[in-house]
Amino acid sequence: MKKRVLLLILAACALVFIPPVFAQARPRLGILPFTGGMSEDGETIATLFSFQSDILEAFTVVPRTSAVNALMAEQHFQLSGYTDSDTIARLGRLLNADFVVSGHIRSLGDRNLIITTIINVETFEQLAGDYREYRTIEEVQAMLPDIARLIIGASRRDSSGLPTLAIAPFNIASQGVNVEYAEVLAQILAAEVVNMGKYAVLPRTATMQAAMAELEFQMSGYTADEEAKALGRAINADYVLSAEVRSLGGQNMFTASILHVEDGSLLAGDFRNYLSIADGIRLMADLARGITGEGSVPAVRETGSQRQARTARHDREAADIARLHSAGISVGSSFAAPALIGTVHGTFSPVRHLFLEAGLDLGFIYGGAVDSGDYTLDGYYSLYPFINAGFFMPFSKSGGWYIGAGAGYMISEYTFSDGAVNIQIFAMNITAGIIIRDFLNISYTLRTNFNEVSNKLSLGYVYRFN
Repeated sequence: MKKRVLLLILAACALVFIPPVFAQARPRLGILPFTGGMSEDGETIATLFSFQSDILEAFTVVPRTSAVNALMAEQHFQLSGYTDSDTIARLGRLLNADFVVSGHIRSLGDRNLIITTIINVETFEQLAGDYREYRTIEEVQAMLPDIARLIIGASRRDSSGLPTLAIAPFNIASQGVNVEYAEVLAQILAAEVVNMGKYAVLPRTATMQAAMAELEFQMSGYTADEEAKALGRAINADYVLSAEVRSLGGQNMFTASILHVEDGSLLAGDFRNYLSIADGIRLMADLARGITGEGSVPAVRETGSQRQARTARHDREAADIARLHSAGISVGSSFAAPALIGTVHGTFSPVRHLFLEAGLDLGFIYGGAVDSGDYTLDGYYSLYPFINAGFFMPFSKSGGWYIGAGAGYMISEYTFSDGAVNIQIFAMNITAGIIIRDFLNISYTLRTNFNEVSNKLSLGYVYRFN
């Protein structure tokens, strides 16, 4: 009897105390605003990321404190772009977090990227990196569940038995190289190396920068191998990843190598040439495989046919950007008759920069004078189907401007107190406009039947097909 009572008491205690223990066992995750975006984009993405169901099940999400917000303001965190891991870890400690997620939004030529990393607050180790391209910022929301699952998986991996690899500051040539592009590619290469899972990766930190500065002062005249060896020892790493980005004629060369800290010798090295940021983004994964020995032969050189194929692929992508395939709606006015115009339209681009457009204007509210004698105008509407041919020039990041000309057929009906009058007119169009960030369309159209001239100013939404 006593034994049964004792078992019941233990069971009751388990029901009371074990669930809170399990609840507290979830690691604490701090989510920082994504830097580099426009307005509140970074804060919004961080908030949406914290609402992911997988994240809420795997972590205890820690809200940012006033101290963290003050430090971010002090560091100009929202505008700082790539923030060093020391600052991220310091913010994580203020949050009393085990891990910190940070991200960066970058616009590079015609490419938009969102880059996400997770840092172990205690060890400074970068556990995973993720980068994705998007056309409009609204597309990022659909990417967050996949990014969340990658972050969760990385936080659960045990890297304590892996050799440590320090990411040394990359050497980027000051001439002939787009420094911003090269810096982003360096971050992508580091993320790819992390995701290979062969090393416990220590990203660039202020501590490493200080060690490098000290070594440059003390070791001037020494070889790069000796400096890498000393750097690795200063930050207690087994290996060091170093890289250089230089120009070579009309292309750029990205070289990377992994050096032994013990003797400064070369463990692995490789390079890739790239013409554009699109080429560079694709090649970083292959370069990471090359230097870590994961399925790619080191130091593979491009043949002439491979170079031609890559150049042709780049040209095809550039051509796609210059093609205007779209559908849209807009609302405008002729500031006379009709006073309100709704438009639906679509474009098809058979070759780069040139497009064909078909659409329909629906006019309401007659805003002009009507010579109707003794009769009263009770109603009005118009239909104007039209076709145009035009020229489109894309902007470097998104959107573009266009100009075109074409023709249409106006069908209008005036309803008076004693009946209706139908009028049909053939007219010519000249139109011009600007597309902002691939969704906002502002256009002006001049229309004439060679007896009269009318105008239309419109504002609307356009969707560009890939």
